[in-house]
Amino acid sequence: MPKPFRRAVIAAASMVLLATGLAGIAAGGAGASTAGSSPGVTATTVKVGIISDLTGAAASTFEDAAPAMEARFKQVNAAGGVNGRKIVWSVADTTSTPAGAETAAKSLVQSKGVFLVSAESALTFGGSTYLQQAGVPVIGSSVDGPEWYEQPNTNMFNITGNDSPSEPGYTDGGFWKKIGATKVSFIASNTPSSTRGVNPFEADMKLDGLSVCDNTIVPLGGVNFTTYALSFKTAGCNGVECSCVLSSSLAMATALKQDGLTNVKISACCASQDVYASPEDLAAANGVYFSTYVPPNAAGNTLLAGLKKYDSAYKGGVPDLGAADGWEVANLTVEALQVAGKNPTRSSLITNLRNVTSWTDNGLAASPVDFKTFGQAPATTCTFDVQFVNKKFVPFPKSGKPFCGRLIPGSGTPPS
Repeated sequence: MPKPFRRAVIAAASMVLLATGLAGIAAGGAGASTAGSSPGVTATTVKVGIISDLTGAAASTFEDAAPAMEARFKQVNAAGGVNGRKIVWSVADTTSTPAGAETAAKSLVQSKGVFLVSAESALTFGGSTYLQQAGVPVIGSSVDGPEWYEQPNTNMFNITGNDSPSEPGYTDGGFWKKIGATKVSFIASNTPSSTRGVNPFEADMKLDGLSVCDNTIVPLGGVNFTTYALSFKTAGCNGVECSCVLSSSLAMATALKQDGLTNVKISACCASQDVYASPEDLAAANGVYFSTYVPPNAAGNTLLAGLKKYDSAYKGGVPDLGAADGWEVANLTVEALQVAGKNPTRSSLITNLRNVTSWTDNGLAASPVDFKTFGQAPATTCTFDVQFVNKKFVPFPKSGKPFCGRLIPGSGTPPS
């Protein structure tokens, strides 16, 4: 299977944001900073800088990331903090531009005096060079690009662990055979990070004894799939994977069903409360298999309970990418502070976290996460899946176990 669909789609979206030409910066947050032996560290507190897209084009996805991080930090503080210190924080807005991300990073480090940066943003790459040169640890999610795996950025730690910037593909772990598909189509959004998934997908299907049919590329966020549905039907396909945003995936499912293709197996990104936005979306989502940020297990339930208790912006149901990833970024931030030691320095944090090889993300990780082999793709990758049935997301398979695929050698493409 390709690595989680959201990675390709959101990284692609950040390419679109480069053309917006917007600029600006807004900062805020909670907690006062007091000088200590290390920037942002006192005897009783440690200060974290949160970078996210609070305004601009990416805000619709990431504006709830910062509240989710804050919720997790509040939960940790209620339990006594980390190594005897409470977490305090300051929040900075990228304004959904690379320049805004750099300004946000400089504001947090130079003006707010943070110890580290926790980022959930499609624009983190805009501030990554500054943060690397300043020696500031960055904890986050690689939704914005491959810089998380590229030298000299060994100060950057992605919640899914190490990977290769060439984005190699993985077998599907038996997913397609399990749902009964034999001829599978791949839909890519017309962006480099998404289209790079086409060749690995074909290799994946071949290794798993399946055939590929009617692959296509569509505009990012496109919702017109009438022509595709006809072509899909003519080619005799019976399964489709969409490397698309949710609106496109639902539009694709609608087009197939309107063309009488009601038994097609559809895999899409990603489980979200947004499927309840309209009766049309509910009908489109029915029967679709979704990768999910929140695993159908006790760890997933704990995450939801934490959001409900500590995040006033959370309204219930399956959180979207911003909130779910935000919580996990906060989890890794806590892990980083723990391994940094009782007298943490930025250097001790980077060195010690880089030696962690089996982080579980408090049970949210589908497989143990490794930070040691920087820039190398893992041998396997796993994803949790659910199916939307009778207006509910239910675990698939029923056991809730993840599907784990193996690395396809030579399938990667150098980043463009």
